[in-house]
Amino acid sequence: MMIKPDGVQRGLIGKVVSRLEERGMKIVAMKLMRITRELAEKHYKEHKGQDFYKPLLEFITSSPVVAMVVEGREAVKQVRKLVGETDPMKAKPGTVRFDFAQEIRMNIVHASDKKESARREIKIYFNDDEILEYKMDIHRWMFIGK
Repeated sequence: MMIKPDGVQRGLIGKVVSRLEERGMKIVAMKLMRITRELAEKHYKEHKGQDFYKPLLEFITSSPVVAMVVEGREAVKQVRKLVGETDPMKAKPGTVRFDFAQEIRMNIVHASDKKESARREIKIYFNDDEILEYKMDIHRWMFIGK
């Protein structure tokens, strides 16, 4: 998951992280960083050739982002529901994008669409030693057998 430049510039880092934590997700890696053009091209390689590709690269490299690795029960599905549809005008009330975004190109966050994408994107932004393993006591109050 990533908080994009518009989310960072609008001071929404805390609000996005709070929603993840309130949902019971565990953040195992997080960093404030500036994405280089090279990293952006790796991340968005499947969009190369689309009309929005160049503006997307310009946007994502324009200001710092917060890259995260989030764990939890069906984390990809949960995070996607939490952030809402890519187009904020189609997002459900209560989602990050509905609550904070107005336009599809400035939609506050990126969330991997499937496990395979998440694995690929994590390798772009994090080394293995940057991803921490730890237990959260709260999970024993949320999940049977944890």
